[in-house]
Amino acid sequence: MKIQFLQRERINKILANLFDYPLTIVEAPMGYGKTTAVRNFLKAAGHQPIWITFQPETGFIDYYWHKFATAVSRIDQASGETLKQLGFPVDVPQMDQVISVLSDMVSDEKIILVLDDYHLTNSEPLNRLVALIVSEGIENFTLILITRNTVHLNSAELVAKGYCQLINQDLLKFTEAEVRDYCLMMMDTISEKDVQQVNDYAGGWITLTYMLLLGLEQGIPVGLNMTIEELINQTIFSGYDNTIQDFLIQLSVMDAFTEEQARFITSEAKAGVILGHLKKENSFIYFDEINKSYQIHHVLLDFLRTRQRFSPEQRQMVYYRLGEWYLIHQEFPKAYRYFYQAGADRRILEHLNNPENIRNELAEFDGAGELFAKTPIAVLHQYPLAYLQHILVSLLRGNDETAAVCCQQLAELEQYFTALDDHTRPDKNRILAELNIVRKFTLFNHVEASTARNDLIIELLNGEQSYIMQRDNEFTFGSPHLLYNYFRDPGAFEKTAALVIKKFPVYPRYANGNGTGSEHLARAEFALETGNWTEAQINSDKAIYKARTKEQYSIIICANFNLIRLEIFQGHINDALNRFRELEKEILAVKNPVFNTTLDICKGYIYACLDQVEKIPFWLQIGNMTTADLFYQGVAFNYLVYGKAVVASRNFVKLEVLVESFREYFSLYHNQLGFIHNGIFDAIAKYHLNGLGAGQKVLNRVLTEAQPDGIVMPFVENAPQLLPMLKASAAEHPEDPYRHKLVSLSESYCQSLKNGELFRVTLTQREHEVLLLTARGLKREEIANRLFIAPGTVKTHLQNVYKKLEVNGKSAAIKTAVKNGLLSI
Repeated sequence: MKIQFLQRERINKILANLFDYPLTIVEAPMGYGKTTAVRNFLKAAGHQPIWITFQPETGFIDYYWHKFATAVSRIDQASGETLKQLGFPVDVPQMDQVISVLSDMVSDEKIILVLDDYHLTNSEPLNRLVALIVSEGIENFTLILITRNTVHLNSAELVAKGYCQLINQDLLKFTEAEVRDYCLMMMDTISEKDVQQVNDYAGGWITLTYMLLLGLEQGIPVGLNMTIEELINQTIFSGYDNTIQDFLIQLSVMDAFTEEQARFITSEAKAGVILGHLKKENSFIYFDEINKSYQIHHVLLDFLRTRQRFSPEQRQMVYYRLGEWYLIHQEFPKAYRYFYQAGADRRILEHLNNPENIRNELAEFDGAGELFAKTPIAVLHQYPLAYLQHILVSLLRGNDETAAVCCQQLAELEQYFTALDDHTRPDKNRILAELNIVRKFTLFNHVEASTARNDLIIELLNGEQSYIMQRDNEFTFGSPHLLYNYFRDPGAFEKTAALVIKKFPVYPRYANGNGTGSEHLARAEFALETGNWTEAQINSDKAIYKARTKEQYSIIICANFNLIRLEIFQGHINDALNRFRELEKEILAVKNPVFNTTLDICKGYIYACLDQVEKIPFWLQIGNMTTADLFYQGVAFNYLVYGKAVVASRNFVKLEVLVESFREYFSLYHNQLGFIHNGIFDAIAKYHLNGLGAGQKVLNRVLTEAQPDGIVMPFVENAPQLLPMLKASAAEHPEDPYRHKLVSLSESYCQSLKNGELFRVTLTQREHEVLLLTARGLKREEIANRLFIAPGTVKTHLQNVYKKLEVNGKSAAIKTAVKNGLLSI
């Protein structure tokens, strides 16, 4: 039977509306022609979409992100390369960066992104990104999701808001007229009776319709109540010889494959010829021109997988060859997955044990936990670098219980290698050194304990560099304040700073330069927090100069943040903001998502101090924190900035409620500076809600905690809210120089803010008009027609608004403008 596709004008008319919505969801069970309908419509309309097909065996979202970015590069090379560098976004600030890139893409044509078989991915960050892209309504950018269900995506809300059109099963299934047209197209000799029986039996399910027509062609009447599996066997599979049957069954371990891959996996020299023949004679095997790969329809694929009666040896061989294929093509996580399914555990361990393959993401492949859990300890001893990578990832992703298990594993591994002689394991000292480096992560923010074995590590490495600690690791874990991470106990601030100054300079000696400049940064931060402005200035500069020699961007960010806070105190506000803009330009060029998040945290802190709420990144204004590990969350410093944003917004009821939850976040790593800031938030809330006495009572407790360490800046930077309480407290303690110092510094700070007062953000009349019409849902061309200006001018006005509000897209601009009284809708 010749393969033909029915042009369904009814469905095409519905799909033609896709440009009226940011998102179109095509949702129906398997076999309703979802992909075919979309693909045929786009082809007939002359569109060349970016088409990403999800597959079960590719569980890593980064793989698809790279494909997406590569496709974008063909439209706009600069944007594609930027997306590659950014990597898949896992939190709000990173997603904002992606929105910014997509919004600024240079393209005269509409960009269509199709995510096919979306149900096969269950990535919460991807769902959030889709929702963000859709709500942003990026000009000339349309998203199509083809899926069997939308369980993990809140499609109902998107439809209700008018962001999405939904094409469901009821719309997709073939009508009686369409079934008739399809039957006559495929079999011009079909009887009216058979047409009616096919329609009744298939119920609009096109896959079953096709199978019934194949059966009729071979003399199998409709209505024998055969299962779809029996129909496939009789109409397709049994007609092939054993060679082709075996060929298809081996290929069914994959959802998609290239001709070269099929030849490699099956060892069939004529793979290309066979695939070409199969593609021509049935519609269950087709070639995807966009992704340049063959695909087997899910109906046939499910059938073939029921026929996978491989012997253990055959199964092992197929999966092993798949593993080798992906290893050759440097898709290591996928290679590990197939090696694991092949039972080739040692092949994975061998590859992971290679120092060139030490990257956290490689140790997080599907099945990693099970592999290391089931592998005998004697085998793990043979691959210690692989084992140490697994322990490190477990520490970074786990909890206290995980940390306890990891400590035990490290102790056992250390005992084993210590007992060996150098002849048995020439790399004994290297392994013991790397082991002690991993042990540091079990002692995070315990300076003395975590640095106790530095000398031993250096001795064991004997002048060599660590494999596990690398130069580009984020030294401050996403926090813009190094000492904030390590100051745990009241009264121990100076001691903590001294330990960091003494101990941390050892890290770069064996960690490829990681942490260079940290000693000067610790001096600078301690000086600023305790009011020694000269030392804060000098040591911040030293930290920056030294960190640049080893490209230590974490240190560079922290030192500049320290200087910006100092410049604001001194009234040099424009200098402070110019410094931040230059820092932002430098760090964004690095294209590291963690650093970008840290920049957002810095920006939020700075503009909260300047009482410019509208310029605080929106996610920090509203506390839209996303689940992430300690690296991305900056060890709860983001909650500190969220609190400052709420203070600046004058929402004191909300602030009082949040104080309790903030305490929980700061308690995780005993961040003493976090506790002090949180106490200040509590005092401010109580003052505004319950009066001076209530606020002062809370503030006195915080002052008692901070005084032994001589900490001043958290109070000074909240001077506009705290000054009445500080003065009252100083009056009650006339002999206390600490309180009087705080009053004096706070008065100076308020004067600096007044002298360096900046103009609040204002929009021109035209900018206001453009943003208002954008908020009302008009597209760029519609706005241009309404205002009698060019579409390019509309884009320029929007970009000016984004720059003024310091946001990355129109959705954030609208929310920020409304929240700060610049726009009423």
